[in-house]
Amino acid sequence: MRADSPPAPHGPRCDEPPGPAGPRTASSDDGAVPAVEAALLLLKDGHLASWTEADPSVPGRPAPGGLDLWLRTGPHGPLTTWPPESGAEHDVVPGAGTGPEAGAGPEPGATACGTHPGRPRRHACPQKGRAVRLPRPYRRLVQCLAVLGEEVPLQWLGELVERVQEVAAIVEAGAEAGLVLWHPGEGRVSVPGPMRPLVIATMSASETCFAHRWAARHAQGAAALLHRAAAACGPDEDLARQLDAQARRLAANSRPRQAAELARRAADVSDGAGPAARRTADVAEFALRAHDLDQARRALARLEPDTAPARHRALAGRLAVLEGRFAQGAAHLGDACRDMRLAGQDTGLEAAAVWAVEAQWLTGTPAAELRERLARWAVPRSGDPYGDGARRRLDAILTAAAEGPAKALEVLTTQPASGRAAVTEAWLRLEAGDPEGCEAAVRAVLGPDHADRPGADGGDDARDAALVVRGHALWLRGAWGPAEASGRLALRSSSPLWRSRGQELLDLVAASRGSTATPPAADAGQPPAEPSVPGAVARLFHALVADEATGGTRAAALLATPGHRLGLDVLSGPLLPWRRAELARAAVTAGDKALAATLLAALRSDVSAPPWVRACALWVEARAAERTGSRDATARLYAQADETATAFERTAPWYYARYQADHAEFLAAAGSRRAAVDRYRAAWTVAVRLGAEPLRVRCATGLRALRMPGRAQPFALTARETEVARLVSSGLTNREAAARLFVTPASVGFHLGNIYGKLGVRSRYELRRWWAGQHEG
Repeated sequence: MRADSPPAPHGPRCDEPPGPAGPRTASSDDGAVPAVEAALLLLKDGHLASWTEADPSVPGRPAPGGLDLWLRTGPHGPLTTWPPESGAEHDVVPGAGTGPEAGAGPEPGATACGTHPGRPRRHACPQKGRAVRLPRPYRRLVQCLAVLGEEVPLQWLGELVERVQEVAAIVEAGAEAGLVLWHPGEGRVSVPGPMRPLVIATMSASETCFAHRWAARHAQGAAALLHRAAAACGPDEDLARQLDAQARRLAANSRPRQAAELARRAADVSDGAGPAARRTADVAEFALRAHDLDQARRALARLEPDTAPARHRALAGRLAVLEGRFAQGAAHLGDACRDMRLAGQDTGLEAAAVWAVEAQWLTGTPAAELRERLARWAVPRSGDPYGDGARRRLDAILTAAAEGPAKALEVLTTQPASGRAAVTEAWLRLEAGDPEGCEAAVRAVLGPDHADRPGADGGDDARDAALVVRGHALWLRGAWGPAEASGRLALRSSSPLWRSRGQELLDLVAASRGSTATPPAADAGQPPAEPSVPGAVARLFHALVADEATGGTRAAALLATPGHRLGLDVLSGPLLPWRRAELARAAVTAGDKALAATLLAALRSDVSAPPWVRACALWVEARAAERTGSRDATARLYAQADETATAFERTAPWYYARYQADHAEFLAAAGSRRAAVDRYRAAWTVAVRLGAEPLRVRCATGLRALRMPGRAQPFALTARETEVARLVSSGLTNREAAARLFVTPASVGFHLGNIYGKLGVRSRYELRRWWAGQHEG
C-alpha cells in the first residue's frame, strides 16, 4: 500500500456495542447490509461468486439473512459459504480450497471440530462441494491482513495468534487453502485482492476496530493516520490536526484526491462544529480540484451555508461550472468574491476570482474586458501552488483570446509549468499549429503509460485534460486511430466536463472520416451543459469539417445559423489561428467575401504562424482567386503554397491531402492532365492512410475522369500493364495470368500494384468495373 493511499473501508466505531464474532448479518448490524451487498455484487460481477436468494421479490439483489453464497476462484468448485450455519462453533471466512470432491471425509490432520490451529476445518455440502471453516485466531490474522492491504513480514503476525510458534503453520495452511499469499523465500504474507472486500464487509465492529489499530502500528505516513481515524472511538482533535496537515501537504503536491479523503477523516474526528465545518469545506475544495464531483456534492450537502456563507457560495459556484451550469456558477462566484472583499477575507479569494473570470469567459464575455476586471479587483496572490497555477492558466487563456496563442506562450513559459498549466501550454502549442510541441508538453503530464488509463487515482483532472489535448494533436497529425483511443479514454473520466470533451473528439474523428460518431449515453441526473465558448467552437468546427469531408454544400447555412454565432465570433478571433483557416475556406465556399477577406488578412498578418498555416492561407486565397476566374493569380498562389508542402504533409496530412485535391481539380480544368494525376495520387495515398473515405472517393473519381478520354487506351498504362489488367478483369488469378503471359506470378503482382496506383482502385472488383466501363459497347 502506498503511504498516501486510503485504508480499507471500516465498520462501526469501537464505542458501539460489539457485534457477534464472525460475519455480520442483517439481524446483527443493519448498517453492514449495504456494504455486504456491494461486496457480494462486486464478486458476482467478476464471476467469483454465485448465490441463491430466499426472497425472490427482489430480483438481482442478494437477500441478507436468506443468502446462500458460494465464492469461486477456479475450476475446483465452491470455496466458502455465507451466512454461517446457526449455532456454528467457528465462523466462516472466505477461503480457497482445492480439496477432495464433495462428500469425502475430513482431510488428514483436521480434527472433528476443526479447532486445530494450523489447519482449517472443511465440511461437505452435497450440492455445492466444500467450504472452509476457520478457528478464531486464524480469522483475526486474515482480517488484519485484509484491512492493511499490503505484504507484511511473517514476524508481524505473532501477536495475532495464540501461540507465536504456530504462526508459520497457520500461514502455510492458509496459503494451501488460498486465503493468503505467502512467499517463503521472502518471508512475506498478504491477502489476495479478490478476498479483501468480502472479508472486510463481514467484520464486526470490534474486529474492525482491532484490525485498524493493528494496521495503524504497521502502516506509514498518511495510511497510518487513516487507520488511526478508522479505529478512533470518538473525537480526537490532535489526530484531526495531523490529518489536516497531511491533507494540505498532499494537496500542495498535486494529490487532491487523497487530500480529500484525509480531510474527510479529519472532519469525522474533529472536536467541535467549527473545525468540522472548516475541514468539510476543505473536502469540497480538494474534491473540486480533483474533479471528483460526487465527493464535492456530498461535502457541500454536509456543510451548513450559514457557517461560512462566502466560501460555501464560492464552492457551489465552482461545482456549477464543472457541471456545465456556467451562468449560475459565474453569478455565485461573483457574489462570493464581493462578500470576501467586503469582509477582508483573503482565504479562497484568489481561487474564487479566478474561477469567476474563467466562468465569465466561458459564457462569451470578451477577454479584454475580463483582463481589466481582474486587474481592477486587485486579487492578492495566495502563495498556494494550485492558486498560482490557476492564475497563470487564466492569464494565458485571456492573453491568447486577445492576442493569440503565440503571445500567451510567452506569458506561460516564463516559469516551469506542471499539472493543468502544462496542459494549457500543450493546448496553446496545438492551437498555434505545433502538434509536435503539444505532444512533448502532454508527455510530461501523462508519463510513459498515458495510453493505458484515464486520470490517475491520485492526480487531479490534468491527465483527463491532457488526453483530450493529445487526441486533438493526434487528429491533426493524421493518427486518427490513436486519437479515437484518447477520446474513448476521456469518456471514462469521473468529470462530466472531460467526458463531453472526449465525445467532441470522437465526433471530430468521425466527421473527418465521413461517418457519424456513436451518440453518448446521458449522465444520470446530470443536467445538459449550457452553451459555452469551447462547446460552440467545437460544434461549428465539427460541422464545417463534416461538410468538407462529405463534399457537402452547407457552408453558407452553417455560417448563418444563429446557434453558431458564438463559435463564429471565437473562430474569427486570434485564439485559434489554424482553425481559422477552415472557417476561411468555408466562407469562400459560401461566397461570403467580406468574412473571407477579413480572415485571410488576419492569417497573412500572423507572423508567428508556422509555415503550414501560412500554406493553408495561400491555399484558401487560391480557392478564392479561382472562384473569381483569375487563373494566373490562382496558379501563382498554388505555387507559393507548394514551397512549404513538405512540412504541410508531415504536420497536417488531412489538410495537405485536401490541398492537393483542390490543386488537382484546378490543374485538370486548366488542361494539365499529367500534373493533375500526380496531385490526385498524392491526395489519394494520404486519404487511404488516414481512412478518409469521402476524400479517397473524390480522388478516385478525379483519376478515373482523367484516364477515360473516350474509348481510347487506358491513360498511363503500359502495354504489359494493359494485358495484365485485361486478364485479371476477366477473372483469372495471378498464377493463371502469368501462365498466359509466360512470366512469373510475382511479375503479375508487381504490374497489378502499378495498375492499382495509377487507376486509383483498391481491389480486383474495382478493376473489373473500371475495365468494363472502358470497353462497354
